[in-house]
Amino acid sequence: MTLTARLALLCGAGVVAVGVMAWSSGLGWDEITHLGQPRNVVEVAGVDVRVPASDSDGERLAAQVPVSTSGEHSFLFEDNGEPVRLDPCRPVSWVLNTEGMPPGAEDLIHAATADVGTYSGLVFAYEGETDEAAAFDRAIVQDQYGDRLAPVLIGWSDATETPDLEGSTAGLGGSTSITGAFGDQRFLAAGVVVLDKEDFTDLLDSTAGIALAEAVIRHELAHVLGLGHVAEPTELMHGENTAITTWGPGDREGLAIAGAGPCED
Repeated sequence: MTLTARLALLCGAGVVAVGVMAWSSGLGWDEITHLGQPRNVVEVAGVDVRVPASDSDGERLAAQVPVSTSGEHSFLFEDNGEPVRLDPCRPVSWVLNTEGMPPGAEDLIHAATADVGTYSGLVFAYEGETDEAAAFDRAIVQDQYGDRLAPVLIGWSDATETPDLEGSTAGLGGSTSITGAFGDQRFLAAGVVVLDKEDFTDLLDSTAGIALAEAVIRHELAHVLGLGHVAEPTELMHGENTAITTWGPGDREGLAIAGAGPCED
């Protein structure tokens, strides 16, 4: 079977500025330091919702990974000539929907998040299971996750539920590009990875297939970090990968850059 990890790009939600925020005794430090600045909002189910303020202290959670390789890489979103990236001062929180998950797959997901964290310098934080369906039309702010941006969601589907998994596509991944709570700096948020439960069931039947299955997960997580496809067939981020199971030099360069973004003020 030929399996392809193919990109599904999650379109960015529209963000506009709103009026000056009123004082409240419940303001956090981030809101106090930005008092008098317009608060950005995002549309959720037709309603404007304030972009949650950052709860970080402005310091990276892990050391920045130096760029030590060179090769072909690309980014899904750019703003003023710079890639749009995750905030390295916040954990990359993620949840897992286990419905339809083949036996043995969960260990591969944890291994993949750890691997991507190592090469990007971002800190992944597993928050447990969720019943939220893995889909690209998810709201980026949800009551079930509290007053914050929705965590990365990893889940399972098939071509009937998710037509973009038709044929040899084994996985899909992407993130939303939005501004932070204040100002114009853009960040990635509310990432999604959708894995084909039927293809993974077949892959996990062999040792070689297990290695490819984890490679598919890492490929899709790299999309969540903002990496795009490349033409070079020796890179894991090649759009038609059928045999590569390790990061190439361009992949590693791209992941290091993806993890070196700015922290939200």
